[in-house]
Amino acid sequence: MSGVAWKDLERRICRALGVERRPSIGPGGYARGSDDDGRCRFAVEVKRTTRYQLRQSWVAQARRNGKADRRPWLLVIAEHGDRVAFDGGKHPVAVLDFMAFVELLERAGMRGPAE
Repeated sequence: MSGVAWKDLERRICRALGVERRPSIGPGGYARGSDDDGRCRFAVEVKRTTRYQLRQSWVAQARRNGKADRRPWLLVIAEHGDRVAFDGGKHPVAVLDFMAFVELLERAGMRGPAE
């Protein structure tokens, strides 16, 4: 995959979360923590692959970023052809710490049986 397509995916993921992608050079660049600009509720790590898979190294990297940024971690995995849009198409998948997911449900008023 070209660097342009990979960075474009990171930009689209971050924008969908209401933030911007962290620049890859200069102060606060990619070498410091997650892919987002630091304003997201999660420390975001984005990976793109030819087929869906969950690698231990990706989870470990996301956890490190979350710890460094003092935010819950979020790993977004996209397969080639995934779209970051509410269009009914094929979308990336999100992986996060289970207790962070439970907290999200609680805050959204969705914890417990469905009505």
